[in-house]
Amino acid sequence: MNRHRGFTIRSGLLLLTGAVLLLWVLVGLLYMDADNRLEEQQELFDAQAGLQADFFSLRETVHRMESLEQAGPGADAIRLAHRMEDRLQEISRHPSAAGSEGIRENADRLMATLNNFTGRPGITAGQDHISRTDLLVMGDLMEALNGALTDHRQQLRKNRHLQVSLALVLGFFAIGSILMIFSYRINNALGKLKIFSSHLDSGGIPPPLELSGSDEFGEIASGLNGHVSELRKKIRFISSYAGGDSPPPLEPAEQDELGNALVILADYMGKKVMEEAARNRKDRKQNWISEGHARMGEILRSERDNLHELCFNIIQRMVTYMRVEMGSVFVTNDSDPEQRTLEMAACYAYDRRKYLERTLAWGEGLPGACAMEKERILLTEVPPGYFEITSGVGAAKPNCILLVPLKIGDQVHGVVELATVRLLRSFEIEFVESLSESIASSLLAVRNSQKTAELLEQSRAQADALKIQEAAMLENMKQLELVHEESRQKESEIAGILNAVNRSSPVAEFSPGGRFSGINDRFLILLETEKEQVVGKHHSEFAQVDAYSDGYKKFWETLKEGTPVSNTEKYRLFSGREIWLEQTFTPVVNSEGKVDRILNIARDITETRLLRQQLETTESEVARRTLDMQTLNMAVNASLIRCELDPDGIIMEVNDNYTKVTGYNRKELLGRNYRLFLKEAEKEQFEKIWEQVSMNKLYEGVMRRTKPTGEEVWLASIFSPVKDETGKICKVYGMGLDITEKKLKYQLLEDANREIERLKERLKEHEG
Repeated sequence: MNRHRGFTIRSGLLLLTGAVLLLWVLVGLLYMDADNRLEEQQELFDAQAGLQADFFSLRETVHRMESLEQAGPGADAIRLAHRMEDRLQEISRHPSAAGSEGIRENADRLMATLNNFTGRPGITAGQDHISRTDLLVMGDLMEALNGALTDHRQQLRKNRHLQVSLALVLGFFAIGSILMIFSYRINNALGKLKIFSSHLDSGGIPPPLELSGSDEFGEIASGLNGHVSELRKKIRFISSYAGGDSPPPLEPAEQDELGNALVILADYMGKKVMEEAARNRKDRKQNWISEGHARMGEILRSERDNLHELCFNIIQRMVTYMRVEMGSVFVTNDSDPEQRTLEMAACYAYDRRKYLERTLAWGEGLPGACAMEKERILLTEVPPGYFEITSGVGAAKPNCILLVPLKIGDQVHGVVELATVRLLRSFEIEFVESLSESIASSLLAVRNSQKTAELLEQSRAQADALKIQEAAMLENMKQLELVHEESRQKESEIAGILNAVNRSSPVAEFSPGGRFSGINDRFLILLETEKEQVVGKHHSEFAQVDAYSDGYKKFWETLKEGTPVSNTEKYRLFSGREIWLEQTFTPVVNSEGKVDRILNIARDITETRLLRQQLETTESEVARRTLDMQTLNMAVNASLIRCELDPDGIIMEVNDNYTKVTGYNRKELLGRNYRLFLKEAEKEQFEKIWEQVSMNKLYEGVMRRTKPTGEEVWLASIFSPVKDETGKICKVYGMGLDITEKKLKYQLLEDANREIERLKERLKEHEG
């Protein structure tokens, strides 16, 4: 019900807020007015300070003249006296001095004394006391003038405090009056509402609530009275049902939940009976599916060695449990990835095992189509020429055929085919589909088990071959020692790559067309040229390559496709000198997945090339090791991890490789201390590293980390402090490389070294 509002609670709150704001504004204006007056008085007090300083200077001048026995005031004394007269006139003319009798009187007397001092024609040596007398009089008058000015300033401050206090008292009185009136109205209304609510709380029907007025409480009273009236109607409606009388008409509003509930009460029991029947049917279907899962689970766990036996057990149990006439299982053959096929692994019909052999191409027939589309196929109209279900009394064409792919994710491992003369129900189809992933997992496990057995047999054969090769190792021992030394040298170069990325590697950037777009100082030093002579020019203008050869064109096409390339090239410098560079070209893609630039990290191997020419006896082996090292270099550059820490060890930034290696995501890492992700033994090593970094020293070494899963990883790490413009460490860059696999290789290499040493000892024994 709408009504015209008068003075409401909101209006009262707004009035109270306006009164408080008005009080604040009034007090602020009084403070501003008082401060303006004090600022006007500042000129008067500045003149006072200048007058005081001039007086001290005049007194010092007169004393100095007396000590020199000089007659007359002197030019300096006269000048200071005239300046004091000017300042006195400034004080006298100030508006504030006009209202103070003490300021004006003392200023006039001091002016007269100054006139007397400057008007005297001369003072002999015997009349020095006259000047001293004038100075004493001036000093007394100065003190009196200063006192009058100080009293004037205190009076102004007192007046300001009095005005503000009076305004605050009046304002608080007005606000208090408004609050008392407002509080009385609210308490009166709340008291009536409390009595009304106590009746409702006890379960009774209270009398109409009487609250006059057009404010919010009046609207609340009107709404509650309407609610009580509707409640009385509903009580009469329920009472009529209890007495067996015809209920009065009840037409509740759309928002009336209780009224609508009463209207639909009669329909509730009928619907409840129908729902109970539907629930029983659903429970029976669910129990049938659960029992089928349990039975099939026993089959899937029973066979782990023979794939065909497992398939037969699966289709036998499925056909008998679902009471269909025929079923078969097809498994995929991935031996030729280009021509995948489906092979029938088992077939069962009319309680008998069928020994059939059938192979279908991928996409051939209904099983092939099901495997290729990765979706179920349900046929209720069987095409002509399809197989018939035969028994001892005759043959009949099936009326329903169901094919379900056995897949894990998007990978298909087989197809189940069921044929029956009746139509399959929806929950039966759902049952077969729910088993598809479990069956596919079991097929994959058995297949992997068979492959593992084959690999074990191959490993035994390889072990026998290794025993035969052991004799040949004695003859190649010297070559292995050279290769081992070369391997150590290359491993040292790999460790230096981490530091070279930030500090010492020659690095250049190319456009996808092969032109220099950037180059660092290390590369310029190698080329013995300036940056302006390189940027914008093509790679072939410096490297000794055939720019028109197919190999060179394929080199740049490979990089444009996003594939890193490592090579060794010869460069001819402007001085005529030739150098050899070992380079890794890494494409850098933009957000659209296209290559927009190519990063080249080079290493000067000129001396290595010269030494390689002297090691022709081991050229093929060293070349193989060099190729392995180049491939490893490319892998290192593609798998660096990076993190950024603040001086307290808080993680500020990490890259994707860091999250992948440590096992934590960015949300878990960012903003948290690096130490929180370390075990106790790892913390001890990190504290030593951090102590070294805090002393502005670069740390290079190997550290161990533990993933949340408990897996240990080994990282070749560099922690480099970064200082700001003040010379303080502002952050620390951490770079690393996952060398867990390499550490295992080192252990194998050490085992091989020990075996070589053992063989050398045996060789010496045979030679002796």
